[in-house]
Amino acid sequence: MQDGSKRRARLILIIGVVLALFAGAGTFFYASSAQTVTPTVIPTAPVLVAAREIPAKTTLTAADLKIADFNADVKPAAALDKPQDAIGKVTIQSISVGEPIMPTKFADPKNPAFVVIPPAFIGPDGAPQVGSPNFRAMSITVPDANAVGGAVQPGDIVDVMFSLTLDPSKYFDKVKPLQTADVSAKIILERVTILARLAAVYTIRTDATTAERIGYLQASGGQLTFLLRAPKDERASGSTGATFAQVYKDFNLLIPQRIPAP
Repeated sequence: MQDGSKRRARLILIIGVVLALFAGAGTFFYASSAQTVTPTVIPTAPVLVAAREIPAKTTLTAADLKIADFNADVKPAAALDKPQDAIGKVTIQSISVGEPIMPTKFADPKNPAFVVIPPAFIGPDGAPQVGSPNFRAMSITVPDANAVGGAVQPGDIVDVMFSLTLDPSKYFDKVKPLQTADVSAKIILERVTILARLAAVYTIRTDATTAERIGYLQASGGQLTFLLRAPKDERASGSTGATFAQVYKDFNLLIPQRIPAP
């Protein structure tokens, strides 16, 4: 009777060990298979975004841009992904930090926007550099007859000539004996960039002090004339102004004389 009980106990023990081995093996294989499951990969795509706050009418530089990975499913279809496609473009709207750079944020090439301060004078933080000129954009009216027949366009470089009928007695309390009323013409500004144009109204870039002087000259009753420069012509004009005293000598103008009656 004892032998039967011992055999049953031994059989139960063996069965328990076998079950334990199967359970351990199952656990091992389950854990191994769980570790080898590949996690779900979300596809991404590179998108060009603003690296900082970019105001409107800003010429974009490399410091304004960076590449970010966007979920490919939510990436804006028109978003740019290469810095070279945006560098040098002028924004017509402000762009927030991290916002995708879209072509709709740029000026139309056929109707370009302009920037008041050139990129060379803008610091890394987007603000004007310390000591840079106090640039301003101002508009002046120049009729087509005084603007190369209306051929002057945005992007052109011009010299600005001012002509005025000057009466010394009007401006000086003591007129010198040889001074007389006459027309005086002088190139007052050189290498001026035309930023924009609307009919006969031209927008130029200048500094604040010069803008005041131009405002005075416009209100004085004189005439402004544009002299169109050839591309890449950086030479100074070397002009000194013109009145009758210079013109009649340079062009050998004849001086009218009284003649005796026949």
